[in-house]
Amino acid sequence: MHNSHESAIGQSFYKIPRFSGRIVGIWPMYKRSWATNLICAFSFFVILVGACGENLYGIANLDNLIRALEAFCPGSTKAVSVLKLSIFVIHHREWHELVERLRVILYSSRSYEAQKTLVSKSTIANRLSLLLVSSGSITNTAFNIQPLIMGLYRWAYGIPGQVDLPFNIILPAFATMPSFFPLTYLLLTASGACTVFTFSFVDGFFLCSCLYISGIFRVIQLDIRSIFFPLDELEIYTPSENDQIRTQLVGIVERHNAIIDLCTDITRQFTVIVLMHFLSAAFVLCSTILDIMLNTSSLSGLTYIFYSVAALTQLFLYCFGSNHVSESSLAVAGTLYDIEWYKCDVATRKMILMILRRSQRAKSIQVPFFTPSLPAFSSILSTTGSYIALLKTFL
Repeated sequence: MHNSHESAIGQSFYKIPRFSGRIVGIWPMYKRSWATNLICAFSFFVILVGACGENLYGIANLDNLIRALEAFCPGSTKAVSVLKLSIFVIHHREWHELVERLRVILYSSRSYEAQKTLVSKSTIANRLSLLLVSSGSITNTAFNIQPLIMGLYRWAYGIPGQVDLPFNIILPAFATMPSFFPLTYLLLTASGACTVFTFSFVDGFFLCSCLYISGIFRVIQLDIRSIFFPLDELEIYTPSENDQIRTQLVGIVERHNAIIDLCTDITRQFTVIVLMHFLSAAFVLCSTILDIMLNTSSLSGLTYIFYSVAALTQLFLYCFGSNHVSESSLAVAGTLYDIEWYKCDVATRKMILMILRRSQRAKSIQVPFFTPSLPAFSSILSTTGSYIALLKTFL
């Protein structure tokens, strides 16, 4: 059973984010192949075209709020996705090093209970990452098939008009000519798909990293309990038992320091990504909900309901992952406080106190101005509601 759990954590390690990252060529590798660079360049190009064209369309049509919002919603998501993709490609070696460090720490916990805990965390992370991919893919599919359905409807009822593009976008004149229109449509479809896989990879990578770190903090708690559990019946620990405790605590201190340092490095790498995502989150949510309220087309309204669900999923998973890291890091201090430390000698107590003091400072994914957490998630939802109420007074 031990081997099956050890292989399970290896098989599920970043399973869904790895799939998404390889599709757009940004899964962290020490040395990137020419094929990976080519895929990444194509993904970057089509997402950048979508981001620039859609945001320019929104600016050019500010007099028509519905059309502007319909362009700004996907355009802002693609703009942030360009940033996320660029950061992962430019710093691919640093990301690869972080992945390998995390892998080593995860695999070093070889007990059955430890592997069971880590597999459970990995399963949750991959399921939530799959939810992210699914919600984004459904939204992109809705954008792509909506013009086709509307075109088919007009054709069936003899209503004049032509098939529109999936997104409201400004493109060169030749791109919308009949001979180039199918290719343009496919490129914009690819732009949406690459956007989905980019944010699914980056956001899923963040979530998985947070839950793996949370799992390691949980394993540290299990290891602390396993040290003191066999000695429960003793009134006071002998010098040899204190020596044995200190020897075991040294390994725990090393792993505790390693995971705290890794968490700090991941936070530093993600600072710009998380900051930009949260700065755009309230605007994206506000825009999508306004689109739903103002749009008279039921098909467009359904598309933006899917969009709202995808945006909320992204935001929630950032807060959910960060919240898990904070709670599990603090729980180490609670475990140390609950053990029978008073049975130890002075040297052992000092060692326990050292771990306790460091554990009492919750390790969190901090970015300038705020920390992603479930309270922050509810605050953003509240702020979005306030913006919508304010905008409704002007409409």
